[in-house]
Amino acid sequence: MKDTTAIKDEAPGPAPWLVLKTRSRHEDVVETSLQHKRIDAYLPRRNVLRQWKGKRRVVALPLFPGYVFVRPTADQFDNIRYIRGSCGLILCGSRPATLCEGDLDAVKILVNSGAELRVDPQLTPGQRVKIASGPFAGACGELVRVKRHDRLVINVHLLASSVSVEVESDAITML
Repeated sequence: MKDTTAIKDEAPGPAPWLVLKTRSRHEDVVETSLQHKRIDAYLPRRNVLRQWKGKRRVVALPLFPGYVFVRPTADQFDNIRYIRGSCGLILCGSRPATLCEGDLDAVKILVNSGAELRVDPQLTPGQRVKIASGPFAGACGELVRVKRHDRLVINVHLLASSVSVEVESDAITML
């Protein structure tokens, strides 16, 4: 974290969402530490069916392993440096990279829907669409076809990966 003064000095209003890199499998620890320091943090999770010792269990795993979304206020930037398990903010040049509020809202809609989510780091970009009805209503993203099924893909460019979910064709409106 080199130059955070540019973020601190921006116009008043809600602080932008930033992406905090974490050590492997430390996402929960980082999120808990951030919340104890009263720093706004969001760790999207997806439910995955795993099998141990012959028993099946549903486990909540991070949707984007190695990353936690944070929204610190100007006076909280120094506290981010001292979070156990964190590796620092993702930078764009010398400034912390910001995440578009709409992209994060779309990820929240998908996570809260309860649908089976897949993370696809190598899907190619397509037509921008908005979901008009159903459990994903309001989410915007890109539409791709995978094996004769329509999928909504939300690209998180900062993390070089995408979240995708199957959608009904009649629920989609083009942007």
